[in-house]
Amino acid sequence: MAGTEASSKRKRKYITSFSNVSPEEAESILGFQLIKFYDSQMPIEQFITTTAPEQLKKKIFERLIDCIISEGFPEPALPLFNELVVTDNVGMILIAMVSYFKLTVAHDDLRLSREKKIIRKDEQFGGNMEFIRIQKINVGKNCYVLVVETKGDSLGKELTQLLLALKSMYDINNDKKLVYGFLTTAIQWQLVTYDGQTWKLSELSTVLLANMRKQEDRWLKNNTQILDVIYSILSSI
Repeated sequence: MAGTEASSKRKRKYITSFSNVSPEEAESILGFQLIKFYDSQMPIEQFITTTAPEQLKKKIFERLIDCIISEGFPEPALPLFNELVVTDNVGMILIAMVSYFKLTVAHDDLRLSREKKIIRKDEQFGGNMEFIRIQKINVGKNCYVLVVETKGDSLGKELTQLLLALKSMYDINNDKKLVYGFLTTAIQWQLVTYDGQTWKLSELSTVLLANMRKQEDRWLKNNTQILDVIYSILSSI
């Protein structure tokens, strides 16, 4: 037992945090130039294969409105801004999505985790990611499907960290399946995908509007693409 505990503790350690990896070192690990990758952004619609049910979107709308009314709009320029509000808004979306799939699609193998460590196989790099959706394969074996990293201001600051986390997830899974990652300020979202060969980056997509409480129809029509993307991802696994 003592040996098992010592081994577990050792595996949770890593030498360098993803956030401390220099852009030059990240490019060497990833095998491409970050500038060229950032210029390769694709319309978010190209990542949608299935649209989320309208009742699910309306449920998420109501939860987001509750969050905005009670905690304020998650804009850093506004007084009393707290980055935890960003996490709360993102959590509202992810919790509703996971719950829907567990209840209606019999996806009991899905679990949403917070502040989960992702550590590269060689334990050289690692870091805590805000949200991770994990698909349980069997006893003792989990598969990382999707990771979400929240940021209060600029998404670009966290892009390198997300890319390194996705590469580590893919290598850990060792099942040749796509892994997905989102960067988000809660207001805007951006998707990254990786299949072991090809990386893809979406354009920014706006989810929250300052006055969305009075514009539900407009929001449902123009600002739910990210919900469709998340729904598409969960439908594909």
